[in-house]
Amino acid sequence: MFSYNINGKASRHFTYADLIHCGATALEHQIENLPLQPDTWRALSLLATKLLDPIVDHFGPIALTYGFCSPELARKIAKNRNPHIAPKLDQHCSHELNQNQLLICDRLGAACDFTLISNNENKPIDMQQVALWVCENLQFDRLYYYGKHRPIHISIGPQMNQFIQTMKTNPDTGHRVPSKKGRGLTAISVIKQVDY
Repeated sequence: MFSYNINGKASRHFTYADLIHCGATALEHQIENLPLQPDTWRALSLLATKLLDPIVDHFGPIALTYGFCSPELARKIAKNRNPHIAPKLDQHCSHELNQNQLLICDRLGAACDFTLISNNENKPIDMQQVALWVCENLQFDRLYYYGKHRPIHISIGPQMNQFIQTMKTNPDTGHRVPSKKGRGLTAISVIKQVDY
């Protein structure tokens, strides 16, 4: 049996609780939302150490809007009209197992969504510049970009694909749909061309 301290340090700037208890859904439904797999705890620490800490060091404080997602939490979110999750793909479930003891997401790793904390109410945060800096300076697996003033999804994983997917929101349905994508140097070009 393994034991991790939920309030223990995952990295210089984050505790495990920061990565696990972000987002309102788990709190609203009073879900414990704790990882059961040791590899999930290790992946959350890598996510914070390799990606989030450098982002904080460069841009300042960030707000995590969605982090670790247990199978129970994924089931609750899936009941929403527009859940905006893809547990088999998005790495928020990390190394957790489903009811059949199979990996929920075979990409492994860990993921979170975040935005910068603005210290100026009159100056909106430009998450396009954050995405560009990440593409140019950090090793990551996937980055989903939703718009200049929306949180960014970022993940770490065994493949470290340096893959970016831009997403648009359909104004009629509210569903997110994939737009431009790229890997490596192409990812940098894609993020520079986005106009939303």
